[in-house]
Amino acid sequence: MNDQLILSLAIVVLLAFFISGKYRYDFVSLSALAFLVLAGVIDISDAFTGLSHPAVITVGLVLLISKGLQDAGLAAVTGNFINKFKPSEIQFLFLVMFIAAILSSFINNIGAMALLLPITLATCQRMGWHAGKFLMPLAFASILGGMNTLIGTPPNIIIAEFKKDFDGVAFSFFDFSYVGIVVSFLSIVLIGLISRFLVKQRKLSNSLSHLIDLDNYLFEFVVSDSSSAIGMTIAGFVKLAGKDTEILGIVNENGSVSKVRNNSKIRPNQHLVMKVAPDHAAFIQDNFGFEKANDDLDINEELVDEIEVVISPSSRLLGRKLNYFKKVAYEELVLLGMWRKGAKFRTSLAKQSFKIGDVLLLGIRDPAEEDVIAKMNYLGLMPIQSRDISTLPSRSRFLKALIFFTSAVLLAAFNVINVITAFLVCVLGFVGIKILKSNLYKHIEWPIVMMLAAMIPIGQALETTGITANVASQIISIAGNLDIFWILMIILIFTMLITDVINNAATAVIMAPFAANIATQLNAPIEPFLMVVAVGASCAFLTPIGHQCNTLVMGPGNYKFTDYWKLGLPLDILIVLASIPMILFVWL
Repeated sequence: MNDQLILSLAIVVLLAFFISGKYRYDFVSLSALAFLVLAGVIDISDAFTGLSHPAVITVGLVLLISKGLQDAGLAAVTGNFINKFKPSEIQFLFLVMFIAAILSSFINNIGAMALLLPITLATCQRMGWHAGKFLMPLAFASILGGMNTLIGTPPNIIIAEFKKDFDGVAFSFFDFSYVGIVVSFLSIVLIGLISRFLVKQRKLSNSLSHLIDLDNYLFEFVVSDSSSAIGMTIAGFVKLAGKDTEILGIVNENGSVSKVRNNSKIRPNQHLVMKVAPDHAAFIQDNFGFEKANDDLDINEELVDEIEVVISPSSRLLGRKLNYFKKVAYEELVLLGMWRKGAKFRTSLAKQSFKIGDVLLLGIRDPAEEDVIAKMNYLGLMPIQSRDISTLPSRSRFLKALIFFTSAVLLAAFNVINVITAFLVCVLGFVGIKILKSNLYKHIEWPIVMMLAAMIPIGQALETTGITANVASQIISIAGNLDIFWILMIILIFTMLITDVINNAATAVIMAPFAANIATQLNAPIEPFLMVVAVGASCAFLTPIGHQCNTLVMGPGNYKFTDYWKLGLPLDILIVLASIPMILFVWL
C-alpha cells in the first residue's frame, strides 16, 4: 500500500471521527498523526514540526491575549457601553451583532461570545424579550467578525503562514479586511432583516417571553424517615409546596431516574429530583423534612452570594461529574442547582456529566472576589447574571491592557516587528501588570493548540505525497475551461460544507494545499484561491456542530438542528455572491 492511499484513508477516517463528535479534536488529530508516523507516511522528525510552527504559536498568543482582555474588564466596559443606549428590539439586535463582529476581529470568537452572552441575556430578561431572537444572530456575528483581520480566527493565521511557506510572502494583518469587512457587514444586515422570520422562538417550561426560567433549578432531595410528606401523593405535595415546584423524577437504586405519576405516593428514603427556585428549596427542606441527597448538592451553606453561569465549549467540566467540580472548586464555589434544556435527566444529578450550554447556579463561599473569578475562568464558566458580584477591575488596569494590545496590533500591522514578537511582548506586558498570572499554561486552550500542531504535519504530507497535485489535476480536467470565478466558487462552497461539520482550523489546514495547487496548475495568482479558503473556513452556519459559538447557544436558545440551516443557507448564498467578486477585484 503506497503512501497516497494510506494518507487518503487516514484523512477519511479522521474526517469521520471529526463529524461524529464522540472524541475531542486534539485526541483524534494526534491519533491520526501517530498512525501516519507508524505507517511511515510522515517521518518522525517532521511529526513535531507543528509544535514550533508560527501558526500554532500565534494562535496560542492570541488566545492568551483574548483571555487577558476579558480579565481586564472588557466585558464590563462593553456592557456599560450598551447600557447607555435604550434600543428597541431591532436596534439592540444590530447593536449587539456589530459589537460582536468588531470584538471578534481582534479576540477569539468564543471570547467575543463570552463577553456578550451574559449582556444579551440580562438585557432580554430586563426588557421582556425572547432571547432566542438574539442568540443565533449573536453567534453568527461572532463568527463573521473573525474574517476581518489576521488574528480574528485561526484559519486566517493558518492561511497567512501557509502562503509564507508556499511563496515566501505571508498575508499582512489587514489583508483579510478588504473582503472580510464587506462580507461581514452585508451578512449582519441580512441576518438583522430575516432572522426574525426564519428562526422560531420556542417557549421553555412556563416561561412566557424569557429565554429560560432562571428562577428555577434542579435539586436532588432525599425524603427523611420523619418527613411530613410521607404518604402524600405527588400532586398533593406539589400543591402544598407551591411556587411552581415540580418533581421531575425519582432516583432509583442504580442511579437512574424514573418518571413520577401524580397519584404516586411519597415514601421514606426516596430521592426526588425537583425543579424549584433556590430560595424556595430551603423552605421545602425545612417544612417537609427533606434532606440533601448524599451531600451531593449544598443548599443550606453559608454563602456570600449566588451567580448563574453557563458551561462554555472549552470548559474543563465537559464530560465530568459533580465529584470533579467539588474537588476543584469546593473552596470557592458550591453547586446549588443546574438547568438543562428540556430537563430530561435519566440519572441523579451527582451522576450527570456536564454538557455545553448547561446553566449552573453557584453559591459563592469565598468572599475574595478575584479568587472566585479566577476559579470560574479556570473551569471555563461564563457568568450569565449575579446579584452582587462585580467583575470590573480598575479603569487604569483596563487602559493599560488596551494600550499594550493596541500597540501590538499597530506594530504588527505596519510590519515594524512580526506578529509573534508583537503579541509576545503584549502577553508579557499583561503578565507585568498582573492581568495574566505568571502561570500562563492554564490560560491556553490546549485542545485547539494540540489539534493544530497535529494537523499541520498531516497537511504538509498531503503535499509531499503528491495527493494535492493529483487532486488539483483532476479538478482542473473536470472543470475544463470554466472561468476562474466558477472555480473559486466551487472551492468556496466545498470549504463551506466541510467547515460545517469539522473544526474550522482543520478545514483550513486540509483545503489550503488543494487550493494552492489548483492555482499553480492554472498559472493563476495564489492569493484569490487562498482567500476563498479563508472565507469558507469561517462560514460554519448550517449546523450547530460546525463552530463552538453555534453549539454554545443551541441549548440556551432552544434551537433545533434545522434552525441553523434555515438562517445559515441564505447567509452562505450571500457570502458566496459577495465575496468572490470582492476577492477577484482585490487580488486578481
